[in-house]
Amino acid sequence: MIGRTNAATMTDRSAADFELDIACEFETRPDFPGAARAETELDHFLDHLDDIDREQRYFERYGTEHRHASPMEAGELAAPLVFELGNIRSLLANWAFVQSAMNIDDPDMLILDYTRRMMGFLLFHPSPGTIEIVGLGGGSLAKYCHRYLPDTSIVAVEIDPDVIAVREQFFVPPESKRFEIVCDDGAEFVARDPGRCDILLVDGFDKDGQPARLCSSKFYRDCRSRLNPGGILVVNLCDDHWKHGSILSRIRECFESTIDLPLKIGMNRIIFAFRDGLPCLDHAALLQAARDLDQAHPMSFSSLADEILEGAKSPNLRSGGSLEGDVYGSQSLSIASLWSAD
Repeated sequence: MIGRTNAATMTDRSAADFELDIACEFETRPDFPGAARAETELDHFLDHLDDIDREQRYFERYGTEHRHASPMEAGELAAPLVFELGNIRSLLANWAFVQSAMNIDDPDMLILDYTRRMMGFLLFHPSPGTIEIVGLGGGSLAKYCHRYLPDTSIVAVEIDPDVIAVREQFFVPPESKRFEIVCDDGAEFVARDPGRCDILLVDGFDKDGQPARLCSSKFYRDCRSRLNPGGILVVNLCDDHWKHGSILSRIRECFESTIDLPLKIGMNRIIFAFRDGLPCLDHAALLQAARDLDQAHPMSFSSLADEILEGAKSPNLRSGGSLEGDVYGSQSLSIASLWSAD
């Protein structure tokens, strides 16, 4: 059922009656033992999140009339929605976007492929002292970093107090000396707060999708200024791929070196932007770093390293290309040719 409380919940009984048109597709891959079961559970979950007012979801997402859909009145769906089916719990900001998904038996597991891609910064910066996250959501990235990077301090910035209010349902750890949640506008925090970080993860969305203030030129300049030497900005883009060009151009105005990882399935695109230039893509060193990470993490960094290196060897690589072209400048790598989304 769906209720307008601080955390509206859809139960197993009601789930079978609906069909969900998911904006950001979920891609899973059984990299490790147990992942195959998680993939099956996630598939089962998605099969049952069917057709929750599909017309309204279309309208809320695209802002154009679709059959009989009409805009919701203010406050009609004010709370984040927490959906649970079997062993999967998910968070929605509105009808249009799935924010997070969690395996209840293993709440720290990254079951969405885009979150695993975002952790790829460890291939280049394996021991960050401080990580800041813009956009808490269901806390997937925060939980994973808290568990598997025990020497790292983490600050998560979330603008929506209603999202922070459901943190216990997603097993987000309590605040401590090394973990802090700040209720603030992410763009203002990055510009105003005096702190610095080694890694800045940007995964912030509101009911309308990606806020303009989190993908402006000023924001990306502020992000670069906030990074320590050797720091990395990691951005999750989630929209039609043809809309990514202007955002990527803004990032490249502020960062000369980027790696661009579009997902095979869905609308996500992960951008790594390096404060001090792209590290040398030494194949042996990158693969060894990935093997070392594989020993300490329940996900495959070797697969991610292979994708980056395959992109670097792509015959389509050329200098000075556009978003569709694979290379930007002399120090940027995109593997769009390997991850094209039709």
